[in-house]
Amino acid sequence: MAEADYWYLLVQFRREGRTQVKRFTNLQNAAAAYSDMERAYAAELQGVDPEMDVLLVGASNLDVIKDRYPSYFTKGKSKADKVSRLLAALPAALAH
Repeated sequence: MAEADYWYLLVQFRREGRTQVKRFTNLQNAAAAYSDMERAYAAELQGVDPEMDVLLVGASNLDVIKDRYPSYFTKGKSKADKVSRLLAALPAALAH
């Protein structure tokens, strides 16, 4: 990754329909925070339909993350609502 890039820790609370985002400049700090979240929410991350998801990704800015991982930022609590919104946004994404 280039020096200007960042690490983003995404913690998605699926039933609440929100995602918490924390930005890091240091990979070791980001990886430690990711491990901490995985341990803290181990029970919520298990099963066929987990209540939460934790993801660590690198990019130059948050807009890139939102473009590559839209399901983390789509409003809506149910899977059907999120799928409908993602499908509606698909033609615009394909136009890029």
